[in-house]
Amino acid sequence: MIKQLIDEALVAHGFVNMRELDTTSFYIRDSGSAIRFAVVHNLDELTTPAELNSQINHLAPEEFLRNPSFKKNCDLICIHRLNVLAEFKDQEEDIFAIEEDPHFYKKYVLYYSAAEESALTNFTYNKLVSVIADKKEFLNYKENPLEASQYSFAAKTFIKFPFLELPSHQGNLVSLRQQATEAVAEAGLSDTYSTIQQVTNANADEVIKGMIKNELANIQD
Repeated sequence: MIKQLIDEALVAHGFVNMRELDTTSFYIRDSGSAIRFAVVHNLDELTTPAELNSQINHLAPEEFLRNPSFKKNCDLICIHRLNVLAEFKDQEEDIFAIEEDPHFYKKYVLYYSAAEESALTNFTYNKLVSVIADKKEFLNYKENPLEASQYSFAAKTFIKFPFLELPSHQGNLVSLRQQATEAVAEAGLSDTYSTIQQVTNANADEVIKGMIKNELANIQD
């Protein structure tokens, strides 16, 4: 299921599947002046970066290996299943070692839990895009970032992979002036805010003295 979602995401962004193996798929996107490669690999157990590089080199199509851009312009997406998200802490160093390895491919480890996988039953990439654009789902995720959900998986996916485009949506922006007015009103500082707005180079000293005088009067009271 997870591998299928990534496949749909790649195809939606112009990649073509060139080789499909049991655990590994190879893709290419040829836009004329620029060629980009991608590999999706099921990583059942974490391994060393060197072992991973060797394995992908061995499985890659000959036409990929002949292209000088392959090893330096290829996204290697490793899909890794956890029983629970809390296991990430125990595997964090090994995952970072893979992602930070400078040799050959640009590596990304997309980890997910059994609960997240269950939440994605019969899911599609289009649904994943809808979830990441849902403000309510974002707020729920913000309140409970460790809770396994469709949004928790979608967030990791769009954060991890630079070739995925976040969906754009229009909204009504609240001006900073209005936000400031509401904030000071909530803090009970509307009068002070109004006074500050009247400050100019010519009256700055006078206004500041007046504010200090009023503050001292309040303290005496």
